[in-house]
Amino acid sequence: MSKVDSNIRSIAELKGKTIVSPAGSTNIKQALEFNSRLNLGMTIVPAQDQGEAFLMVEIGRAVAFVQDDIVLAGLIAIAKDPKAYVISEDAFSKPEPYGIMLRKDDAAFKAVADAATSALYKSPESAALYAKWFTQPIPPKGVNLNIPMSPAMKRAFENPTDSPDPAAY
Repeated sequence: MSKVDSNIRSIAELKGKTIVSPAGSTNIKQALEFNSRLNLGMTIVPAQDQGEAFLMVEIGRAVAFVQDDIVLAGLIAIAKDPKAYVISEDAFSKPEPYGIMLRKDDAAFKAVADAATSALYKSPESAALYAKWFTQPIPPKGVNLNIPMSPAMKRAFENPTDSPDPAAY
């Protein structure tokens, strides 16, 4: 995520720039790996939390904030000027699945949970639910995340899997 007026739209355009991500996050680890592998010369600043990272971009101490797109969309939606920010389509990784915690070694319960979520994902209701929470104002404050369903999410809804492998999406 960066400010629209920075014209940063790709990882390559971060060369020599200062970026921020929460300390200890997967995202900062990925940024460090890309920086080294691609010799980008980025200055990577670890922030205490997402709020501090967003503030660093807002006040110009960093040109970009590296984090999951849905987290960034939430922060942008509540910013003073949401239209001032953009989420790049370029990413350090493929989309990664979020998971539902289940009791370990309870195959019967996992089968019930898998069947219920799979049925919901494949139903027409999934698109309506997604739109309600990600493309429309959310009560009570009317915050709109403005994040349309990605092609990867559409594929995941069409073909649900419990694979943790991002390539499965």
